[in-house]
Amino acid sequence: MSFVRRNPTISGNFIVDGTLEAKHIKANTITANKFSGSVEEEYWAYTDDVDVSWSYGTYYTVFDFYFPKTELDLFKGRHVSWNAEGYHNTASGSRSDATFTFRLEVEVPEAQTTTVIGSAVHQSNPATGYQLVAFEGNLASNRIGSGGSIGTVGGNYRTYKNLYYDPYALQGSEKITNGNFNASTNWTTGAGGQSIGFGTMSVSAPASGQGFVYQAITTIVGEEYELTTDIQSGGTTAGMVIASTEASLDTSKWLGSSNAYSAAITVDVKFTATSTTTYIILATASATAQYQYRLFDNVSVKQYLRRTYMWVSTTGGNIVPTDGSEVVLYYHPYSGASAGTYAIIDTMTDTRRLKAYTNKMRFSQEAYIGWTNENIKLRIRSTNQGAFGKTLTLNDLKIFMQSRIVE
Repeated sequence: MSFVRRNPTISGNFIVDGTLEAKHIKANTITANKFSGSVEEEYWAYTDDVDVSWSYGTYYTVFDFYFPKTELDLFKGRHVSWNAEGYHNTASGSRSDATFTFRLEVEVPEAQTTTVIGSAVHQSNPATGYQLVAFEGNLASNRIGSGGSIGTVGGNYRTYKNLYYDPYALQGSEKITNGNFNASTNWTTGAGGQSIGFGTMSVSAPASGQGFVYQAITTIVGEEYELTTDIQSGGTTAGMVIASTEASLDTSKWLGSSNAYSAAITVDVKFTATSTTTYIILATASATAQYQYRLFDNVSVKQYLRRTYMWVSTTGGNIVPTDGSEVVLYYHPYSGASAGTYAIIDTMTDTRRLKAYTNKMRFSQEAYIGWTNENIKLRIRSTNQGAFGKTLTLNDLKIFMQSRIVE
């Protein structure tokens, strides 16, 4: 009897708090916050000399194709685009107008998928028939495709528009204590001297170098903050503000700083925290004599709250309550349509003034399908709503498909 040495195995959970590097990883299930490395798949399809013969206003299929499922069934952002050159025969000796419309459609599968977007909060009603809702962070823009609808887990489908990410639209609570200097507290002298009176901070220089005061605030690593301060007109030397990782004037520790100003000005400094404690520093410029000073007021630090915004239709009522409570919303790529039918994910319209008979032209279209992992059957459909023209020949129709891991 021969013996075979089996590879060593680990039974149970294998947890790595750090980085796992390998040329190949094979497992039944992999769960991770983020994958890095070969995270993208690309495919393409091609055809040549596609002839489309129209009846007025009727859609005809130009080409149908499959977008392969993702490797390892990982959920990825799915993009598709196509372009083609061609020529159109108007079948007329006169000039005419024509409107070409192309639709990118996806076949509705037997089991319809839904993708959780996140918790939405009502912001306002920016226009009749719509409510503006916000999601925390930027994940929502990865979860929502070009077509489909927004709804709850069980349906309540709503159309949407104006999907956008804004990292600076909203700010959190104030991080500075006594930033308006109504009290003589919370600020520590690092060099030189300080004096608080009449709602301002006076920072004076030592015998040589720069005078400064500071306040330590609690920050979140990786988050972005805005520091604003009024440098007042009163003073005998210039002043500046600094965000730093330590209570010193070591420039290698600075996260951000303003220029030094002698005139009255409101300065704005953006910085990204690299530790849980950040020091806000009010400093004089290098003085030529002791006791030269600069006045400061209205020191403020607020965290930027990254948000993704979207207009959601209110037809059927507000899907997100207006009382400030959160509702988890989902992306429904097929909006409950029947299996085997086709859902439109993008429409492209091109109106042209055509010359007699043959016209050369180029068309292109692209769409973001959403965050999914399945085989997807798509087709390109087209119609011509011009008064003349019965045939379109597309040469070199190229279709590009990309699946990429997104957070």
